[in-house]
Order: sequence, then C-alpha cells, then structure tokens
Amino acid sequence: MGKTKSLKLICPIRGLLNVEKLSADELTNTEEAYRIEAISYLIGKGYPKENFWIEPIIKTFGNDGRNSFRSDFAVLDISAKEMTSHKPEDILRHALVICEVKRDNKKIEFVKETQVKPMLDFAKKLSTIGLYWDNKEQRVFWKEFKEDQDEIVIREGSLTSLPPFGMSVKVKPLTFNTIQPTKSLLDDFKKVENILHQASQSHQKRYEIILQFLLAKIFDEHEFENDPDKPLVFQDYKALGVSSEIAHNKMAVLVERAVKYYQRHLPNEISQEITISNETLMQILEVFAPIKITRSKRDVIQTFYMEFAKGMYKWDMAQYFTPTTVTDFLVDLVNPQFGELVADPACGSADFLVAAFRQARKSNHDYAECIWGFDNEDNAVQVAILNMVLNGDGKSKIRKQDSLECVNQHLNEYNIIMCNPPFGSKIIEKREKVLKLFDLGHKWEKNKIGKFEKTKTVLKSQETGVLFLEVCVKECTPGGRIAIVLPNGYLGNTSDKFRLVRQWILRHTRIAAIISLPRFTFKSSGADVSASVLYLEKRLKPLERLEDDSYYRCAVEMIEKVGWDAGTKKASPIYKRRFDDGSLILDDDGNPILDCDFGGTTTRIINSDAGKCFDWLTKNRTLQQVDDCWTVDNTLFYKDKDLTLDPKRYSKKVMTLRDGLIDKPHVLLGDIVDFIPEKVNTKGQKIKANKMAIYNYVEIRKIVQGDYSSEKLRGWELPSRAKHFCEPHDIYFGGVWGSVSKWCYMPENIKDTVVTNGCIRCRIKPGMEDHLADLLAYMNSEGWAVQLRSIARGSDGLAAINIDDAKNVIIPLVNEDVREKLQWFVKNLKEGTSTLNYAIRKMITDHEVDYLDPQKRPSHIVLV
Repeated sequence: MGKTKSLKLICPIRGLLNVEKLSADELTNTEEAYRIEAISYLIGKGYPKENFWIEPIIKTFGNDGRNSFRSDFAVLDISAKEMTSHKPEDILRHALVICEVKRDNKKIEFVKETQVKPMLDFAKKLSTIGLYWDNKEQRVFWKEFKEDQDEIVIREGSLTSLPPFGMSVKVKPLTFNTIQPTKSLLDDFKKVENILHQASQSHQKRYEIILQFLLAKIFDEHEFENDPDKPLVFQDYKALGVSSEIAHNKMAVLVERAVKYYQRHLPNEISQEITISNETLMQILEVFAPIKITRSKRDVIQTFYMEFAKGMYKWDMAQYFTPTTVTDFLVDLVNPQFGELVADPACGSADFLVAAFRQARKSNHDYAECIWGFDNEDNAVQVAILNMVLNGDGKSKIRKQDSLECVNQHLNEYNIIMCNPPFGSKIIEKREKVLKLFDLGHKWEKNKIGKFEKTKTVLKSQETGVLFLEVCVKECTPGGRIAIVLPNGYLGNTSDKFRLVRQWILRHTRIAAIISLPRFTFKSSGADVSASVLYLEKRLKPLERLEDDSYYRCAVEMIEKVGWDAGTKKASPIYKRRFDDGSLILDDDGNPILDCDFGGTTTRIINSDAGKCFDWLTKNRTLQQVDDCWTVDNTLFYKDKDLTLDPKRYSKKVMTLRDGLIDKPHVLLGDIVDFIPEKVNTKGQKIKANKMAIYNYVEIRKIVQGDYSSEKLRGWELPSRAKHFCEPHDIYFGGVWGSVSKWCYMPENIKDTVVTNGCIRCRIKPGMEDHLADLLAYMNSEGWAVQLRSIARGSDGLAAINIDDAKNVIIPLVNEDVREKLQWFVKNLKEGTSTLNYAIRKMITDHEVDYLDPQKRPSHIVLV
C-alpha cells in the first residue's frame, strides 16, 4: 500500500482516519492499515468492539515512570468505557489480548523476543494472549505452566490457535477447514529458504527440499479436502507440543507418499527422504503448516511459481505466462460447466487451464478429470504440470504432443477449447504431412463468382497460428465453444490469405464476441502485437454460403485498462484511485483494487443481445439490466468485401461517432480528395530522386498537427522510406495506426521536398476547393484520429491505413460563420505562415463546430 499520504482508512473502532495526522506513535499508513486488519479479524471472530483499547500503556519504567511501553491495542474482558483507570496494572488486570503490529516482517524474531514476549511477562493473568501481526505473518503467544519444571513458559502458534472471546488457548491440530490461504507464498518460500540457508544447505538443495515439502503439503490438502474437519498430517507440531522425533516420523511417511505420487509429473527426480535435521524440520512446519496452498489466490501462486521455477529449473518464466487477469477474464466469459471437457492444444504454462480448473472446481471438486493440455515443448509441459499441481490439480492431464500432427486424433472431442497460439509471420509450418491435414494448409482459388474453393495443392508453408485456429475448431464438439487469441492482422489484413481465414471462421463458427486487447498486453512475455479474443461457437454443419447464415448479434468490446503497465516488461500493477485526491480504493478485505475493464466487460456481454443468442454466455448466471451493452448484427461482417473482423471498426466508440456524423451535413474523404501514389507526380508520371540534388526530407516524427520540419539531405542520402515528392497544395497525414493525428499542408512555395512513406498523400479534387477548410479543420479533431485508427489494418504499431478504407472517412461540414473565420488560417497555411491547430481546438472547446468529438484515448496503447 505504500506511504501514500492521501490513503483513507476506516477503523471499526475509531471510524474514518486521517492518517496524515496520526503521529502519536509514528505509525506509517501501511502499519495503521495492518492494525485495522488485525482489529477487524478479531471482531469477525466475536471479540466485542466495545472491549478494544487502542494504544494502551502497559508498562512504565525509569525516570519516575515517564518512559512507557505501549501496545498497539488490547482487548479487555470488560467494556473499555467501564475502565476508570488508565494505569498499566489496571489495564493488564482486564487484558485478554495484547497485540503488537509491525509494518513489515523483517525483524519478526527480534520483535518476538523484545516486545511480544515481554508484553506477556507484564500481564497479570495467566490466560492473557499475545498477538503479533504484520504484512506477512500473524502469530499467537500464550503462557503455559509446566508442572514438571515448576515454571511458566511462553508458547507460540499460528493464528488458528486464537481461541473464542473469553476462552483460553487450547491448541488443536490443524484441519483443512482451519488452515487459511496465504497472502504471499513467495514470502513463505523466502522464509523457508532462509531457514535452510542458516542450516547450511546449498542453493540447489534448498529448492529441492522446498519442492519436497510443497508437494507433501499439496498432497495432504487433497487427501483431507473431502474430510475437512479431520486433522491433517502436515502440522505445526511444535505448537502442539509434539516431539521433533515423532514429527519427523509422521512427515517422513507423508513426504514419501507425496513424492511417489507426483514424481512422474516432474522434470527432475526428487528425494523421498527427509535429509534435514529435526530442528530445521520443525521450523519449516511452523511456516508452511497454517497455510492453504490449494485455495490461495491465483496470482499468489503464479508470483511464487515464476520465482521458484526460475531458481530451481533455470526457466525464463516470463516467456510462458499470460497475466492471470487476462486468463481469468477469458475463462469467466467462456463459462465452463459441470462435466464439460476443456482443452488447450498449445497450452504453454497452462494458464487458461489453471483458470478453468479453479473456476469449475467451485462446483466440482474433481474437475481436474475434465482438463486436458498439450504442448510440443518439453519445458512448457513441465512448466504446465507444476503450475497445475501448485494450483490444486492432483491428476494432471498435461501431455507432450504435437497438436498439429495429431489433430485428427481429437476431432469433435472437447466442449471448450481455449488457446493463445504461437503466431507471427516467422512462426510457420513447412511439413507437408502436417499441412495436408488442414483446409488452411491447402491452396484455395477463387471461382468465377469470387468464392474461394479448396484445391488439392498443399501449400509450401502456412503460419502456425492459422493452423492452430483450425485445430481449435476441429477438436471442438459441434455446438461447443472456442476462446482464441488472434493478432488483429488475422482479422483485418486484406490479402487473400487472411480474407480466406476469416471466411473459414465465418463458415465454421458463429461469433459470439470479439474483444480487443491493448497493444503490449503480452509485452511481458515478449510479444509486441495488438491482439483480440474471439469467442466462437462451432456450427453443427459448416455454411455452404455466408449469405445463408441466420441472424444473430455479436458483442464487440474494447479493453482499454488491463490493470498493469502494459508498456513495460515489468508489468507493474495499476490500482484504482479516487479522482479527487488520488487515494487508493480498497476492497472489503482492505486490498487495493486493480484498475481494469475486465469485470465490466464481462457484465456487459452477458447481459447484451449476444447473451440472448448464445445460451452458454448466460447459463447459471444472474442477469441484470445493463444500459451500455454493445452488439452488432452479424451481417455487417458479410457486407464488408474483405470480411473484416477487426473489432476496432465495429466498436461502440467508432460506430456511434460515425452514425452521429452521418446525420449531419458531411462529405466523405474520397469524394473531396484524390490520393497520389508514391514516387508519382500529379500528372501520373514516375519520379525519382536526383542523387546530387539537395532535398528537404520530412520524417513522420517531425510532423505535428499542421506543422512540420525537415532536414537537408542529398539525393543519395535519402532513406528508402522517402517516397513522396511534394508539390504545392499536397496534404499529408499519418498512414499508420500510431501517427494518424499527424498532418501537414504543403504551401505554394514548396520545392525540393520529400515526405516519408509513413504518410498518405492526397490533394483536393478540382471543384472541391470549398471543402479544404472542412478537411483541414477536421484533421485537428479526435474524431478524425478515431476514424483512422479504427480502419488501420495490422497487428502492431505499424498497422497501415488502406486507401479504400480512408475514402470512407466522414468529414463533417462547418457552418458558414466558422468557414469565414477559418479562411484567414487557410490562407496563411497555403502561404506557409500559420496552422489551424490552435484555432480549431479552440472552436471545438467553444462548441462553434459540432464534431461529436469523442473523449481522447487514455493511453497510446488503446486501439481507437
């Protein structure tokens, strides 16, 4: 949570806290939050609010009693209001619990010895309990009289040892129901690693021992999951007062059973014997026994696993994992049901399968029987298996298999297929024996009416991602569903190759939803693409003709916020904050909430018209009235000559903008300008640079809204991208997704100037000169940029604007009063002395022009 000064905290005892002014004990915001967490926990366990005393002095000493020892809070056996004395001895006479809170776990052993245990020594009652609480660990301390030694000893146990209000500590064995999910398995791992380090175990040996005990812990949890009130074998035996010899014997049997059970899944052999000392064993049990690994949060497991597998197996885990927020969102929407078989033919680290397993397990403990994963890489299979095991799957059905080569072995087998396939123009399949198994591994030709027909000719190569798309559809049961991540190039590129892919999708499936993800969503794993998720329902029988399809609605959504910094490989989390003061917004458990669009997107799709057309979207869900759902008619896809499925152009932001502009006076860009090809003059003649001549070269980065600058280069120095040889009155605008808001106008005196091919060149058509002001004015608006970004075709920041698409950009007409005001600026622009940007932005702000200007996108990674 950090030390954000504006963090607002609500204490169950004291109400809303202004943390900045809490300086009596110099608590940081974070430490105060943990004190509230401890108080809330005790109240939840039945400790009365009125019995809490915040920051009581429990000991005075030295300097005539002027020095004091404070507790963070105490719980009394009477109401705090009944206390008439603040003297430490009077408070301790009534104290049932005395608590010490720390901001972090760094000095826990020191704090136990110098603060927590002394607090109990000060206590007047044998039954007084000490409680320690920090960001990672919570421990209970109590006094016990040893008759054989005739002394009082202080014992320590996990938070599960805390008794009901007013009762003494009676340590009971841990059960599946009493152990709790951990907040940070990585922190627990580091504590155990430190214990082993102090026990002189080597780095590699430490990892092997930790894995040994993790497997024993997971095995033990599985064994007692269906008998949750029976004592586990994996116990904090020290807290129970059991000797280390007995503990060793019990744990030796458990470790041997667990390692034998899981060994076949693991990449390296693990010892079945406990090789550490009994003292070290007891310390490890103290850390691991109280936590419930199989029910810990998904991101807790993944954070630990990425670090652990990197240290033990030297795997670069970042290349495998898809962020949990993405996979959980995708699985939530695909909605796996009881008994449905789920598969991923390119499972990688099995993130989709883990998400499906964790969700479906809520209604079916044995859902691991329904989960299947395949990958052709040894490391990926091992990563996936251990990932599934750590997340509670005791029957891992991850297999090494070439899903392309074996596609016909699993035809129509799985109810749900989820896949983030390997894609990219350089990731290709060349094996003829594999290519011939696929429709999209063959050559297709257009017949007389322009319809693609499959030939017997096998392609020399095909992108692997395209083939995996076909694998998903073939292996899905008729009526089953598919969630697949595809690059936007597959969905929008106009080549016959990708138009054929889209035709194949539309013939074999119905599209329930298309959801775009921001650029760099997968950057942490090395992928720099813009991708979308398609939710498909496999048809009972492929369509012969697209025009024969029945009517349905398809949801279209644009994810803008993913909950982390998608622009960096570190992918740091981004949390929701209050708009007024920037303070963190916390959930009911006091944790910051990720700032992402996934939850709202799922709600809109489920409650949209698409939910009425696809029953599996709404099965076993409670529907609600949601006003901002967005769907489109499936016939829109067929009306487009390229069968474009790119969600940008069908998004609510774009279509409402265009529909609103059409209702107003307007022209289309293609009606008022001619587009000039590269290396051609306005007469249609080819032109090339004179190697000896000096040119003014205009690079895309040196163009802004109406302004530009250039550098002087000789012809032979011009880069290969210098393609447009300028003439007076040329208009240039950015021709790729990331630069569409850039534009410039070439004045009357322009000469010897060359512009990069990152721009599109156009000129006002003869007779359309009156519309120059309309065009130049609108090019300064966000509506212009939104329309152009929505038609960019491709998968990365260089997604290009197609001229045929650009011709349909809508240009609203300004009224005569505005036109008259603009003439001076247009005149100066022609003369090269001024730009329109400032003037038009002010007119938009003052509502002198009505462009229905959309809100600017919050980040450069947002697609439109």
